[in-house]
Amino acid sequence: MAYLGLSIRGGERREEELRFARKVGYTAVEISLDGTGLVFGGRLHASMLREALAAFHKHEFRYSVHGPSSLDLRDRANREIQLALARAALQFCREVGGRVLVIHFEQQSQDPEDEAAFDEAVLRLSDEAGDVLLGIENIEVERVEPVIDCVRRINRPNVVMTLDIGHAHLSAAYFRFDFLEAIRSALPHVRHVHVNDNFGRYDPLRLENFTLYRTQTQADIFPLGKGDLHLPVGWGAIPLENAFESLRGFRGTVVHEYRYNLFLASADDDFARVQSLVAMLGPTAGKGAEGG
Repeated sequence: MAYLGLSIRGGERREEELRFARKVGYTAVEISLDGTGLVFGGRLHASMLREALAAFHKHEFRYSVHGPSSLDLRDRANREIQLALARAALQFCREVGGRVLVIHFEQQSQDPEDEAAFDEAVLRLSDEAGDVLLGIENIEVERVEPVIDCVRRINRPNVVMTLDIGHAHLSAAYFRFDFLEAIRSALPHVRHVHVNDNFGRYDPLRLENFTLYRTQTQADIFPLGKGDLHLPVGWGAIPLENAFESLRGFRGTVVHEYRYNLFLASADDDFARVQSLVAMLGPTAGKGAEGG
């Protein structure tokens, strides 16, 4: 069977989110560490962690964890707290039973020492991760190729690629590369997939002023269809059937990483559409690639 997941925040409303995922039909869940609110000063809060784990362990989902948005493994000025935050994310992933910890690649630095710091941090985490996969995720601020190169260079069996199809679509439009060819090039390294929809209209604020970019609301971005919208599949303009055809043979979990709380009325239809995409991957999708 294929593992089809839903992205959730996992905080105070975690029980409601998990029941919703089960009701609609998802068999996997990706937990946002940001959404849990469990980390303070690079450490997991012990009693809050126990409460969260008890809630997650009541449900039989295949879990993955999305690392915190504030994690920056190129940040040499704040090296120790960044590494502590990364280890806290890895600890939570391991304790919740997660198969994959997703880490943003973000934008390459012009300083080779920053890039060396990123690689060295991933290697440290790899040493500690055991059978948890570190899924390095492509972001729309960078091409897909550097993420592939990073995974190849590190060359560890537990350092893989998380392919974000929406990010790849946006970056292909902005940096002018072939979207489907990038997916085909990434496939040998991909063990985890994020999918949602957008219109391929890059928002330059993402590179120019990330703080301002994050203040935008749905009313700012949905009408113009700009940026990383996290729409349900089929609501935007990504050629998703072609993308999944390019992913044929992929083995792992596909996470429908969309803002489901904004689209509750269409949840069943949205699930059916993403389920039909996952079916294109073939009967072996989901078996073995994330730890069995």
